[in-house]
Amino acid sequence: MSRAAAWGLLLLLNFAAGAAVVYAKHSSLALFRDLQRERQAYHRLQTDWGRLLLERGALAAYPRVEELAATRLGMRRPDLAAVELVRP
Repeated sequence: MSRAAAWGLLLLLNFAAGAAVVYAKHSSLALFRDLQRERQAYHRLQTDWGRLLLERGALAAYPRVEELAATRLGMRRPDLAAVELVRP
């Protein structure tokens, strides 16, 4: 192999290595950007989940259920004289 061919091969390999570095850096940055986007979505979902848990707790609170039963369904507590206890 002549000296010029060796230099040409080294130059070609150098350009190929440079292109590989640029491609790897670009891929790394794209993956990092996707990771950050997914982390933001995760935190947004976690916040929504916490808010939904609080809302569920508020909607299922005993006083609210009792008030809805009285207003919407016309339910009321029975008189103590009308309550019969059944023992096994």
